[in-house]
Amino acid sequence: MRRKITVIFLVMVLLVSLLTGCGSDTKTSSDSDTTDGNGSKEVVIALAGDAQSLDPYVLNETITNAINNHLYDQLVVPNRDLEIQPALAEDWEVSEDALTWTFYLREGVKFHNGNDFTADDVIYSFDRSLEEVSAFKYCLSTVESYKKVDDYTIEVVCNEPNALLLAHLKDLMILDKETCEGQTDEWIALNPNGTGRYKFVEHRRGDEIIFERNEDFWGESPEAEKVVFKPITNASTRTANMVSGAVNFITDVPVRDVESLESNDSINIITQPSLRVIYLNLAGWTDNPSPDADMPLKSPDGSNPFKNIKVREAIYRAINEDEIIENVMNGFATPAATYIPEGYNGYNPDIKRLDYDAELAEKLLDEAGYPRQDDGYRFEITLDSSNDRYINDAEIATAVAGYLEKVGIKVNLNLMSRSIFFNYIAGLNREGDNTHFCMTGWADSGGESALMGLDLVYSMSQDGYIKEGYGGVNRGYYQNPETDELIDRAIATVDPEERDSIMQEVWKIAADDISYIPLHFQNDIYAHDDSIIYHPRKDNYIYAWDIEFTN
Repeated sequence: MRRKITVIFLVMVLLVSLLTGCGSDTKTSSDSDTTDGNGSKEVVIALAGDAQSLDPYVLNETITNAINNHLYDQLVVPNRDLEIQPALAEDWEVSEDALTWTFYLREGVKFHNGNDFTADDVIYSFDRSLEEVSAFKYCLSTVESYKKVDDYTIEVVCNEPNALLLAHLKDLMILDKETCEGQTDEWIALNPNGTGRYKFVEHRRGDEIIFERNEDFWGESPEAEKVVFKPITNASTRTANMVSGAVNFITDVPVRDVESLESNDSINIITQPSLRVIYLNLAGWTDNPSPDADMPLKSPDGSNPFKNIKVREAIYRAINEDEIIENVMNGFATPAATYIPEGYNGYNPDIKRLDYDAELAEKLLDEAGYPRQDDGYRFEITLDSSNDRYINDAEIATAVAGYLEKVGIKVNLNLMSRSIFFNYIAGLNREGDNTHFCMTGWADSGGESALMGLDLVYSMSQDGYIKEGYGGVNRGYYQNPETDELIDRAIATVDPEERDSIMQEVWKIAADDISYIPLHFQNDIYAHDDSIIYHPRKDNYIYAWDIEFTN
């Protein structure tokens, strides 16, 4: 029986004379017209960072993914409200046991260079997702085999029931086999060729990426004919560009600048609750944490304090999250008790944050066997964090370090650019195991906490996957066979209510184990000028087709 499944995904300003990161052709305020001189519609978008690669498989990171989604299509895609929609697959069916999926591909689609899109390109892209270079191995982690039935039909067979396969396939962008086969990874990254709404024009790293509209796109054509993405990592400089008219749109508006920007009649502010949780990972399930770090963990007896749940609880309770939200986030965040946003399948409302209590934190550290030494410290750790990826990430990490110092934990603060950070903290890092305590963020546009469980708390070891493709973001190497079994069950469960119940149990166990320390859900904050209207997405992905022009 054909059953087309739609998975529903719930859910002051300082102007500077030199605008760094904008290149020599920065516009002035009189140049903010959204035409390019030839009458075509152009939009200039300032992002908090650059695309790390235009090969869509090497890094799973929001900014990079969103930029690549302009060039490439997937079989299925989430819409603005995170509901799965057909894309290169115009229809599909699934067997009653949720093991076999058949996808019927869209005919007549062309790659940007004119090549025809066929099933061969899907097979090639699936193969590439499983190569060593790929950050998307998890997408086919439950897949036993896949094959071409004919030029426009693909069959995918799972090795265990997977009711959520579509939510993973939405992450796999389709490459042109004819273009890419036999080429190096570097060549593929420098010569992007997709079927997406936009074609590649130029990438000047650290300065700008330019796209032009694909006039042969198979679907609805976006309004913007030219899109310029400008990576501006400095938050104040992004604001300055917005005020000067050098850009039409900025993301990650600094919380300290919102009030000032709102007072500008030509600038519009949009803010909405984010799906992104900011949290701390602790390497609490190993005797030898971060052996390759320049600043390793040090304790008086050589043990790993994070293995003791009293230490993990003490760190949790030592951090005054309410103060961080008030003083660092200027109120633009919500305290988090779990990874899971409210409204997701599996969200457990019974999980509560541990109260801030520095006195109790000190007592717990004493009980755990880590009293203050002659220098006033109990042990020494390093907090790894980005300084240009999340809203005020460096300031948040600095505040966390300060709170821990107050209870006797010496903290080396290791801040770095996102261009280095994500590889540095990777659980499967070919350059070594570097992190034992890191602050990062995560958001999943699937609306299903089972998918987050697969990534964030499924058992992982320092030696690699315990189950291939699972636990890839479990940077603390949390291991619990009970939660693994529950996550496996949830992914195989078709009934959403039953899946919800299973995952609520997973998150309760993970919280009780203090497998991670949640901080807050940040707000998404955008600013744009009067030449455009922006319709934000729940997943914080910035797409040019969510922009319409006012003239």
